Order: sequence, then structure tokens, then C-alpha cells
Amino acid sequence: MSARFYEFGPFRVDTVNHVLLRNGETIPLKPKVFDTLLVLVENRTRVLDKDELMSRLWPDTVVEESNLTQNVYLLRKVLGEEPEADAYIETMPKRGYRFVASVNEVDPASTNLIVEEHSRSRLFIEHEDDADVALKFAAEAEQSIQAKALTAGRWEKQASWWKLGAIILGVCILGLGLTIALSYFWTKSKSTATARATSIRSIAVLPFKPLGTDPSDDYLGLGMADTLITRLSRMNQIVVRPTSAVRKFTSPNQDLMAAGRELKVDAVLETTMQRDSDRIKVNLRLVRVSDGSSLWSGKVDERVDDVFAVQDRVSEKVARALLPQLSGNDTNLLAKHYTQNREAHDLYMRGIFQWYTSATDPAKKQQAIKFFNQAIEKDPDFALAYAALANTYMDLSGDAPPTETMPKAKEAALKALQIDDTLADSHRSLGIVKAYYDWDWAGAEKEFKRAIELDPNSLEAHRAYSLYLTATGRSVEALAETKRIEGLGDLASAVGLLFALAGAREYDQLIAEGRKMEPNDPYVHFWTSAAYGQKGMHEEAITEAQKAASLSRGSTIMKAQLGYTFAVAGRRDEAENILSELKALAAQRYVSPYDIALIYVGLGDKEQAFAWLEKAYQEHARRLWALNVNPSWDKLRSDPRFADLLRRIGLS
Repeated sequence: MSARFYEFGPFRVDTVNHVLLRNGETIPLKPKVFDTLLVLVENRTRVLDKDELMSRLWPDTVVEESNLTQNVYLLRKVLGEEPEADAYIETMPKRGYRFVASVNEVDPASTNLIVEEHSRSRLFIEHEDDADVALKFAAEAEQSIQAKALTAGRWEKQASWWKLGAIILGVCILGLGLTIALSYFWTKSKSTATARATSIRSIAVLPFKPLGTDPSDDYLGLGMADTLITRLSRMNQIVVRPTSAVRKFTSPNQDLMAAGRELKVDAVLETTMQRDSDRIKVNLRLVRVSDGSSLWSGKVDERVDDVFAVQDRVSEKVARALLPQLSGNDTNLLAKHYTQNREAHDLYMRGIFQWYTSATDPAKKQQAIKFFNQAIEKDPDFALAYAALANTYMDLSGDAPPTETMPKAKEAALKALQIDDTLADSHRSLGIVKAYYDWDWAGAEKEFKRAIELDPNSLEAHRAYSLYLTATGRSVEALAETKRIEGLGDLASAVGLLFALAGAREYDQLIAEGRKMEPNDPYVHFWTSAAYGQKGMHEEAITEAQKAASLSRGSTIMKAQLGYTFAVAGRRDEAENILSELKALAAQRYVSPYDIALIYVGLGDKEQAFAWLEKAYQEHARRLWALNVNPSWDKLRSDPRFADLLRRIGLS
């Protein structure tokens, strides 16, 4: 049983009557100020972050951080003038607060003290409180008045009826006033929150954070985020960062502002979820990136075995916060389920987790494929599972022969579109297969344009189309495409822009743009290395190529670029060492012949370069799509064999 009283210094906190006393004298406090003190005292053993405090004090309500600061300021004034106040509440810079005074807990069973009854009929409606707070005050006021009426009845039994009538009339008047106040503050609170939330044009939904120690819940966090991202993106009214962009932000202590700045969005949605017996409880908070202010918060509480209900409620709450004027079609899109089979959906989320966390691990990609196929077995009409299966097979094409993976990717994408032709991502996937495996460039462009038509805010679709334009020699259009999508965030245009600049042979601009981009993206360093090499700045080229190889964690194309750079710089021994390493690795797992050909070009061995390029052609190596653009192949362009290869690929 929790303590009824907390004592520290000359103060006593009465948790039942919500009263603070100093040497037995009552100290008037606004309800929220008292609640702030109580939360700090009850959690005195740890630092309470500002976000946690605001969530506890104002659940389901949008308030500014200044309200919390004001409460703490008032508490310090009450507990003692500065600097003595610091003996009770310690400020943790950029984090929150901690109650540091020694506290004595007094259990109700261990005290015989008679506590004075305190009337709390006063009405405090603070500007940040919502309807729940107003209702609380109304209930307290009404209870107080009723108590007074009963007391009057006991001690003044002979009083005339008009006195009782006056009391009743007073209650009615107060009730009417509270109703008006409640309506006003509810409307004001909601309209203010809506106005601030609807100013958001781009958002990142971070992976849901499971609160608990069960590692089996990890997949659920990313899966739930992916579902919400899919639903919000489907509405085409706000730019939503794709799952591929937010997947790395899974740390429990993730800095929201840093994530938002890196993702270049107006707001970040932070979500925590917790299993509680047979329930799943989800807390949501929308935070503005520019100043860290809370724009909106909400809660969802559903049965643990009804994940669809959880996702429906979460999607609707977030969508209505961002887009209060939802049309009937928008509501239908939000509520759309791609499967009604709970087992299939659970398997799909497990597959999503494996795929997005696979990085360079082919085993995890194979595990993802297994989960997606199991989901399809449970529901053969599960379009999203087919779409994810297509993406995973395409992703695996860098770790396995394309002849084994790309036809399966195409089959899965076509099946997804057969079930639901409105899936933008499946059109994008089909376009990639048509371009980089079938070499059906006209058919690929049709799919990319259809994907953008269905989802104009899709970063992935715009990126794919930009790369396609560069690969087909349309660098000017590619550069224009990357400029058009700058408003969607550099995540879409970064690599595409560098590739387009390489195709246009704008090396100085490429290097300048590369310096502005994500420093941990290996492809940024890959293309920067190529640009430095073409300028004859070999040491800089080697440094960039080494960064690319290190960041990619064993990618063979990154190692090949380093080998090529060593060779062009005259460091043949180091280049040949990497060549031998890749050939030895090819005996253990798949290595694209394109990668080995690249090093031979750097070494000036044209015959071996063409021999390995022919092998790459026979297996439809995916990286041949860059053949007509990558300046590293310029040494072969005057050879008729190179022109013939481009003709056969469809890039002449």
C-alpha cells in the first residue's frame, strides 16, 4: 500500500486530500502544481525527463514545455526562496528534474493523526488544461458544495427551505458555468492543437519502442511503424519518410531532434508500447523538430490479441491530428487491411523486421523471404507480403546470382499488382526488374511513372526514376528530377544527384554536394572517390574509397572501387591483392563479375576486363545499369566491343 503522507523538511504532502502543509499550515497550490510535486516526490530516486513529466501531467493534451517550467518555478517559490529551493528540486540540464531531499513515508496504518478537512471549492482552469482537467475540477467543486449542503443539514435542521433552495440554485449556476467553461477550453485546446499539428508537411514515424524486456517484441515495433507509414503514405496528403529511412532509429534513448534533422522533416512521431496482461497500451507523441515542442499526444489501449484494432486506432488518431478534415475516401484508405488473417499479418511483420535489419547479412534476408512466404501460405491474397517479397529478392540480388533472384522478384511484384494495382511500391519494384534485369527500359519508365502517379511523395519511387534517367543517358532530366524532389528530403535525391553529376561529368559539383550529404552512406563516398579519381587527385580518391569499403561492411563493389582506385593511382600491388581477395571470395559466395572487371580496367588489362564483363552480361548482372555512365569505364568506350555490349543491354 502506498504512503498517505510524504514528509521532507517542514513539509508534508497529503496524497489523499492533495494538500501540501508546512508546519501544519496548508499551502495553496494549483492542482497541476501539486501533481508536479507529487510525481517528483514519488519518483525521487531517479531523474524524470521533461517529456515523461509532461506526459504524466498532461496525458492526451498538447501543452508547451513552458507550463512544466512554470510549475517547477512555483514549487521552488513555495518550498523556499532561492538558493534553498535547490535543496529539494534539482535541475538536470537539457533533461529534466530530480527530487533530491530526504523523504520519510508515513503509512496510514502507522499514524493516528487527525487531518483537517480542507475545502477545495475554488476553480482553477489553467490555459493548458483540457476537458479532463475541467471535469476534475467540476467534480471536486460539486462534491464540496454537496458536502457543505449535507453539513448544513446536520447542524441546521431547523433552517428554512429557502436556504436549501439557494444552495441547489448555486449548484445549478456553478454547473452551468462549468459547462460553458468546459466547452470553451475543450474547443480552444483542440483547435490550438489542430492548428499546430496541421502546419506539419513532412513527418517521420520512428519504430515503436517496446517497454519491457521481452526481445520477441522488437519485431512488433518496426512492424507497427511500417504499417502506419504505409497507411499515411497511401493518403498522399503529407510527406512520410519510408521505413527504409527510419529503420535505424531504434535506440531507446534516441534523440528525437537529431533524428528529425537527419531525416529533414517537420515533425517526428515517437511511440512507445507496452504489454499489460491481455492489453497493449500505446502512447503517441508528435514533436516539432524545429523547437522540440510537443504538438499532439494520444493513447491507444486494446486487447493484445487484436493487433488490427491497435493499428486502426493508432492510424486514425495520428491521421486526424495531422489532417482533421478527412474525407470518406481517406478514412477508407486508413482502415484498409491487406489481410484479415492475424497469423499472416504477424508473419509479415516478422519478415519486415528481418529485411530492414539485414544490412549486409544475406542470412537475414533469406529469413525474411521465409516469413513472407509463410504469410502468403496463410493468405494467398496478401498483396503487401508479395510486395515485400519482391523487394527482398531484389535486395538479395547483390548477394546471389541475379538469374536466381530477379525472376522471383518479378513474379512476386506482378502477383502483388494482380491483387492490388494501386501499390506504388510494387510498380517501382517491377520497374527496377524491367530496367536492370530485363533491360526493358521503356517498360521500366512506364512503371516508375505509375509509381510516382500513385504516390507523388514516395522517396523511393523518385530515387528509382532519377537513377533510371541517369542510366539511360538523360543526365539533364535526372538532375531536374533530383531538384524537383528536394522538398521531399535529400534522402531521395542524395545518391541519385551524385550519380547524375557523375554522368554529366560535373566532378567539382559532385564533390561539393557529397560534402553536404550523409557521412555514413558508403555510396556518397563511392561517387566522391570516382570524382576525385577523374580529377587526378588520387590520394583523396583512395581515402574516399577506403571510407566506402569500411562503411559498407564487406560490400564487394566497394572493395572493387578501392582496388580500381589503387590501380589508377599506380599502387598495383594493393590493387592486385584486392583482386585476388575477390576471386577467392567468389569460390565461397556470389561475387558479381562486374566488380572484378572494374579492377581489371584500373589495371589497364582490357582483355580480362571484357572477359569478365561478358560473364556479367550472361548472368544479367544488376550493376551493368551503370555501365553507360560510370566514368571508370571511359577507358573502354572507344573499343567496338564496349559499344556492342551497350547495344545488347539497350543502352547504346
